[in-house]
Amino acid sequence: MTHTGRREPLPVHELLSSLLEPDAPVARWYDRLLPCSGTLRQLTRRWGEAAAVLTVVGAFRSLSQVIFINNPLSGVLLLLALLVQSPSIALFATVGIVAANLAAKALGAPWADRHNGIYGFNGALVGSAIGAYADLGPPRTALLWALLAVGGAAITAVLVHGLGRRFHAATGLPPLTLPFCLVTWGLLMLVTLADLPALQLQSPALPPPAESVIQAFLLALPRGFGQVFFCGDLASSWLVLAATAVASPVAAGVGLMGGAIGALTGLASGATAAVAMGLWSFEGVLSAIAIAGIFHAPTRRCVGVAALAALVASLLSPLLERLMPFGLPGLTLSFIVATLGTLLVVRRTLPTVVPVALHAILTPEEHLQRYLVTRQLLNDFRSRLGWTLDGGGRTSLVPSADPALLMRLAALFERLDSDQDGQLSLAELAEGMGQGRSDPAPALARVLAAMDLDGDGAVDKPEFFEVMLRLRRLRDGQERLRRYLIPVDADGDERLDPSEMDRLLRSIGQPSLNHREQRAVFGPGMAGLSWQAFFDRLLLT
Repeated sequence: MTHTGRREPLPVHELLSSLLEPDAPVARWYDRLLPCSGTLRQLTRRWGEAAAVLTVVGAFRSLSQVIFINNPLSGVLLLLALLVQSPSIALFATVGIVAANLAAKALGAPWADRHNGIYGFNGALVGSAIGAYADLGPPRTALLWALLAVGGAAITAVLVHGLGRRFHAATGLPPLTLPFCLVTWGLLMLVTLADLPALQLQSPALPPPAESVIQAFLLALPRGFGQVFFCGDLASSWLVLAATAVASPVAAGVGLMGGAIGALTGLASGATAAVAMGLWSFEGVLSAIAIAGIFHAPTRRCVGVAALAALVASLLSPLLERLMPFGLPGLTLSFIVATLGTLLVVRRTLPTVVPVALHAILTPEEHLQRYLVTRQLLNDFRSRLGWTLDGGGRTSLVPSADPALLMRLAALFERLDSDQDGQLSLAELAEGMGQGRSDPAPALARVLAAMDLDGDGAVDKPEFFEVMLRLRRLRDGQERLRRYLIPVDADGDERLDPSEMDRLLRSIGQPSLNHREQRAVFGPGMAGLSWQAFFDRLLLT
């Protein structure tokens, strides 16, 4: 039997896109202010197959991923911060990054994950911890500690590749810095129980105490960032904060909020000296950035949830520290517990808070843009849906459109209107899109009907302008909208059913569709919409 195959018709929004010229990308405010912000993907594109350069870039990304920043320039600043704090911390962190990434490569980990620092940041933390806690002594002792750093960092890669992936598959949650904690605790216990003269521990160097409560609070803000890397030196701490702000001003701001909450919690507990050293702040910094920036867009609601997560992390820290056996440090345990617990609670009690898909994580700014684009497109769609059901449409975008853009659209209209009667026909639209007057695509009839906002059977300039302006807005935001939709698609079938549509609307502050609206969007059978069909609804409604 011969299978003839049948081509799926091109979505309407893609058909119409052929009429518009591509737009030049518009630089966002933080791109103009900080041209090195974001993830600096252009480095990969620019250097192509230069393996040595890409390896170095991946190493710096590993260091920046410790604080949820995927930016190699931030990694350079962080390495400088470690050098200012202690050359040994910088050296052992570098050893940890190299060992973890080599182990990941041996395990067959995806190149993209290694290049983006996913396998290296736990190794960087193991190395930093050894640099902070180890009494290095003579070169022979330092070499033994280096071997422990290599082995420990390699084990973190094994844990991320095996246990971490299984944990994510079972829960949908990331393992965060748990591999670092497990390995570092193991190494510290090994050294303590073995009681070898060549391997001795020391307490990390502490800065001088604060002179007042206010001074303790102010010192805690930068040191909350520094202590993520075992850096108590004020200059090092400011460099860590700068490394965060260079890549993401939003992450720096949210992190400062989390650190301030931790500092206030510590001051309320009377721990002024520890607050001044940043020991009450660093886990709040991490928890806040994770919740309102990395795993959720930094909306007002999520920032509030992040503040609660930072508070929980701060309250848990001394409790978990007391429960640790053998006098082991808590490291980032309270951050892990508070963050994973918050993610679970939000998932179960706040379904309208849409998370960021783990494979689509970029920067807090990009996650916020996805939310704002989705909200704009859906708010416009909901308004037009109401107007349509009430018996008419409106040219809502034309009055506020850029005059220069309207002039370009007017020239396009004149080119399509071949008989110059001031109205577009189906044949003229088909000819202008290269479909041929005699056999226009069936979808174009729907397009023409949707353009006829007042229902008089003719498409004039304002009606044409309105649909073209909608198309530009949809085309500019389509990829962000698609990425925002990924977690909404609960069953993963790449279709939007009525219940998923309701969750999508509620996530941007809109009420659910009523029965009349559901029938208009999904049809009498309430069948789900493919992404392409949904985009067409956004354009043509």
